[in-house]
Amino acid sequence: MELKEAILGRRSIRGYLQEPVSQETIHGVLELATRAVSALNMQPWELTVVTGAPLDAIRERNIEDLRAGVPFDVPEPEFGGAYRTRRVAIAKQLFKAMDIQREDKARRTWWLERGFRFFDAPVLVLILEDTTVDPLVSRLDIGCLTQNLCYAAMAYGLGTCVQSQAVMLQRGIREVLSLPEDRRPAVGIALGYPDPGFPANQVVSTREDVAQITQWVGF
Repeated sequence: MELKEAILGRRSIRGYLQEPVSQETIHGVLELATRAVSALNMQPWELTVVTGAPLDAIRERNIEDLRAGVPFDVPEPEFGGAYRTRRVAIAKQLFKAMDIQREDKARRTWWLERGFRFFDAPVLVLILEDTTVDPLVSRLDIGCLTQNLCYAAMAYGLGTCVQSQAVMLQRGIREVLSLPEDRRPAVGIALGYPDPGFPANQVVSTREDVAQITQWVGF
């Protein structure tokens, strides 16, 4: 797959086949992913890959906490202006694809809970940050690693969905994985073979025209 093709073809996958992904395949993805840009070659990241019963246990705890109204460990940020407009636009695209009506609270709740179940993907990749490193330093590198992982997955026929929801509730993650206190889950990535029949997988988010966001100087 050509790089340009991958960039233009990549999309968030929110429906997966229940087909296991081998450790060997995931290892190949991670080998490519960890070639990501890293300032001063610090590589301020660690990876935890979860599947099977441990992943199911994390899902269950997430849904328990979500239904109980447990406060998020990582609060959902509030955005206004163009940021909110773009966020609402993709939500409308997804709800239309999934035939979720605005007044259908049950279906909207179902969709929300799917996110906290990592869209029932067979694999969850957690990227951990070292709390002793300034997030301004580590998170740029983690972002580069995350994008590399998404494109590397495509080379193996896999799909991904990068999720802040994956780390908003952390009781299950910490209990099941026994994470040390100085390691903080920064982002989670759902990983698996895409379900071609799942409607939301056909949704392609829009991007602002380059002319609208770029200032050219000295040309």
